[in-house]
Amino acid sequence: MGKFNKLFENRSGKKFTVLPGLILFLYFVCWIYLLVGFKNSFKVPESRFSKNLLKSITDGKANLWFFGKILPFKGFEDSIMAVDGVKLPQALKIVNALRNHVDFRFLKAGERFWFRLSENGKIIERFVYSPDRITFHILSWDYKTKRYVHSLIVLPFKLRCRLIEGEVESTLNNALKELGVDRSVRNTVNNVVECLVPIRTSARKGDKFKVLIEERVFEGEVVPPPVVLYACYNGMKTGKKEAFLYREKDEKSSFNGHYSSNGKALIASAFRYPLRRIHVTSPFGWRRHPVTGKKSFHNGVDYRARVGEPVFAVYNGVVIKTGYTSHNGKFIVIKHPGGIKTYYLHLSRILVRRGWHVKAGQIIAKSGATGRVNGPHLHFGIRDSRGKWVNPLLKRMIATPKLKGKRLERFKNQMEHIKKILKRVESVPEKTVNCDKGIL
Repeated sequence: MGKFNKLFENRSGKKFTVLPGLILFLYFVCWIYLLVGFKNSFKVPESRFSKNLLKSITDGKANLWFFGKILPFKGFEDSIMAVDGVKLPQALKIVNALRNHVDFRFLKAGERFWFRLSENGKIIERFVYSPDRITFHILSWDYKTKRYVHSLIVLPFKLRCRLIEGEVESTLNNALKELGVDRSVRNTVNNVVECLVPIRTSARKGDKFKVLIEERVFEGEVVPPPVVLYACYNGMKTGKKEAFLYREKDEKSSFNGHYSSNGKALIASAFRYPLRRIHVTSPFGWRRHPVTGKKSFHNGVDYRARVGEPVFAVYNGVVIKTGYTSHNGKFIVIKHPGGIKTYYLHLSRILVRRGWHVKAGQIIAKSGATGRVNGPHLHFGIRDSRGKWVNPLLKRMIATPKLKGKRLERFKNQMEHIKKILKRVESVPEKTVNCDKGIL
């Protein structure tokens, strides 16, 4: 290093060292590399969709489009505004237009969007949001109605079913993790098995498990998230326990979930969903208010709901307050055992009175658009016994404790179909088969 750091003289007689100069040169090289990489990261890979689709989306003028990504710890609005030239009112219009089509529970950092501005820069004429490699939500500005028109493109993909099996050495979660199982699958399997088996007291080393998952495959790659069709835990002390997925044609149905072979819901919670369909338009936590655009803490969850849809009590309790305010609209507050309170806001009709005892699943109101809102929805909030707001999305809920009637019949048919797929998968060495028909 002594020779490398040797002093030199330039023609003017000034002295300099090689090392600082080299460091400065490398510094600029790194910055250029980062800038080029950053610019390229916003380009849309051609493999994501065909050239014809790209031409259709961008009207053949991709060079006039702006590209961006959902930023870590930022909302959709702030991620859009991070792109030069976009103002808050423009971002709010985009996000409000997407709320009824995109479930914001699943918004993730790194997801891509791109858009084109009008010539005067005041209107986002076309906006495309892609949560994965095959799904494209497109908003097009209609100058006549002065509203965005939504369209959806889902590229053709293949479905495959894959079996994961193994033995428990320490914990079920660790065994799944060692097999490289996706975190979402691990969480689902752990939650389901805990409802079937007292895992902490009855699990033993050497217990066996099987998990059948359904994966979407596009251009040879899996498009997340995978879906757990079946989970089985076979323990020395617990015996064999199985769980099956039940799905309805409406992917937003609150009845979709895992059940035991007799149709019993496998969720360690007695809370019921407040609506029949679950689509989150605004999650819990800090956000930009959809009406004012100001940053504020959202102490509940907004669910998409048309005016007049039935609203259910999520648990047994007593109605302690009903009323109307300019912000909340028509509302109900119910107190449950243990001091927990639940809040139902922006209702169109209230069907209960103060002092009434209600049961889980009882219709207490009709959804609406009263109060300060930008459209019909249900705001649902939970407060614990200390008065602290709790994220409802962290509270696992069910639509019914047990499937009945036609739903139970459909579940049994789906269960038999899953068993047939399982038999096919187990018969091949790869433990993977195509299942393009899906489970419905």
